Amino acid sequence: MVVRDLEVSELFYRELLNLRAHLASAQAVLLVAPTGDRLALRELANAPHFAGAVGVRFLVWTVESADDLDRCERVLVAHGALVSRAVEDGWNLLEGRDPDGTRVVLVFPVPGATDRTTLPSRIYQY
Repeated sequence: MVVRDLEVSELFYRELLNLRAHLASAQAVLLVAPTGDRLALRELANAPHFAGAVGVRFLVWTVESADDLDRCERVLVAHGALVSRAVEDGWNLLEGRDPDGTRVVLVFPVPGATDRTTLPSRIYQY
């Protein structure tokens, strides 16, 4: 994922998604979750952010628990980055924006819907 300020974005994603740095250079970092999921960030300070361009439009991340989704909401609120929270299509959805304005959608299945076989319809709305 291309970001404009590596340090700011790294701190944001580490806090929001409970990640740790695994590998790092002056221009990139590989962040890893306790589950082994990974997120790579690469800094391009002057990178354009075109809504119609091909590339990362939003990040969807499944959190570990309903409590973790609540924790993520508190992080987004603290950063002034919370957009909305809703339940759609059997998913608890939390939507925010990262430091570059990229949408971040955090999901967790509603109780009784742990074997999800469909994606939240919200991801088709962008």
